[in-house]
Amino acid sequence: MRLDAETWDDKGRTVVELSGELDLFTAPVLRDVLLGLTGDGRYCLAVEMSGLRFLDSSGLGVLVGATKRAVAGGGGLCLVGAPQRMLKTLSITGLLRVMPAFTSLEDAFGWLDRLHASRGATHGAAGNGAPSVGN
Repeated sequence: MRLDAETWDDKGRTVVELSGELDLFTAPVLRDVLLGLTGDGRYCLAVEMSGLRFLDSSGLGVLVGATKRAVAGGGGLCLVGAPQRMLKTLSITGLLRVMPAFTSLEDAFGWLDRLHASRGATHGAAGNGAPSVGN
């Protein structure tokens, strides 16, 4: 089992491209990548998942933790290109409400840009359109 995670930046947005399997054994790899990004102040994150073959609850936990950190930093995390079977799990668990999924990076970037603009204009204000993630 292997997980590859490559990151790149585009106009203040960070893309994390995943390939392989995200499970109990590989989740620490992604956790370290995402902790590094948010630790560096990068809070507008798009996780590209089209190369993922498998996702379990450990992987979901890492994504939820990263979402909480991104939102706390004034940004957000969205998913891109998730396979249909993963979208079904995300939908059933209600996680798509806090980690929206998009079919293209262009759409994800649009969401991140709108989120960043609304949080920048009303940072700290309730009802700013950003997802909230409970503890």
